[in-house]
Amino acid sequence: MKKIVALFLASATILIPIPSASAATPVIRITDIPHRNFDGTFRDNELATTLTPAGRLGKALFGAQKAATWVIDAHLIDEVIDMSDGYTFEGKEDPIGAEVALTWLQELRIATVGNPIVALPYGNPDASLTRRLAPSEIKYYLAIGAEKLEKFFGRTVISQNGWSTGKSRLASEYQGFYRSERVLLLGLNKVIDVPEIGELRQRLGILLNPMLSYEDRAYFSYSARDAVRKMSGKLKVVSGRYQLTSKTVKVPLTLVNKFESATTVSLSLIPMNSRVQVQNLVNITLPPKSQIQIAVPFTVIASGNTLVVAQFMTPQGDRIGETSKLNLSLTVIDSRVAWFTTGAAILLFLGAVAQSVRRIRRGRHEKQ
Repeated sequence: MKKIVALFLASATILIPIPSASAATPVIRITDIPHRNFDGTFRDNELATTLTPAGRLGKALFGAQKAATWVIDAHLIDEVIDMSDGYTFEGKEDPIGAEVALTWLQELRIATVGNPIVALPYGNPDASLTRRLAPSEIKYYLAIGAEKLEKFFGRTVISQNGWSTGKSRLASEYQGFYRSERVLLLGLNKVIDVPEIGELRQRLGILLNPMLSYEDRAYFSYSARDAVRKMSGKLKVVSGRYQLTSKTVKVPLTLVNKFESATTVSLSLIPMNSRVQVQNLVNITLPPKSQIQIAVPFTVIASGNTLVVAQFMTPQGDRIGETSKLNLSLTVIDSRVAWFTTGAAILLFLGAVAQSVRRIRRGRHEKQ
């Protein structure tokens, strides 16, 4: 690996030939499949090899003509930056890979001087599929891609549609994953203002990357679903089972906010049958990093079992996160039955007392 780094550094000093005046300005595309999992760890270590002069992205950089248009995916740049300041793969540090990444980034800045840079939508998603699944999201990915590249290069870049290529073959099942995950994150973002939610939303674009293989599409779709569920689980109503034995009961519900920011939410409570009644709650304030209990009054109409679906809502009525399930067992006794049972018990008690009195009197009489 050290020889590869030496070759990489030597290649940086080679003069790049100037193209002829009649030659069309070439387009150099700096794109790749994602290599990081949604938890930030690296799925593989192939990017380190791809960045060397013998690798695809190394050749694209060092074999480029002086005058060119550079079309770049900022998600790839983020992955290389993550490598360059030190990273681990399978629990082991790779200092050689980090050095390769750092050198490649430095040479990318040099090679693009004086040339136009076009920002692809972040994650290089298939633009047409993105518009079909979430029409407004392609603009979001474009804005994020341009913002990150301008920060990296320290100058203005081109941000416009039409530079994406390739078609994603994402299966309809995984398209459903993408839609639901995006909705969950948008809901969270309306009541919690923390960077981690926005970062996860940005990365969803990689699911629509046309460079992904069938196995890659499945792998990252499930990885994204797990990451979004973990994120949405930081703000939730804890599911549970409850025994209600009277007509009016205050049920203790546990509400969780694991984010670093406080929030105000409403709570929707929907019984799945008419055996119980409960009202929604509004303007519940949850402190940061908290787990609180609130007593919610339920009115029991009839005995039996019922399910109540609980979900947080924004003050405007938009859903937040996933639903929780409250399983209720209702064993309320009718008041007339209760009076009859109580009366019978009293009569039995009085009968027992009377019998005891008669036995005592009989015993005294016999002794006399």
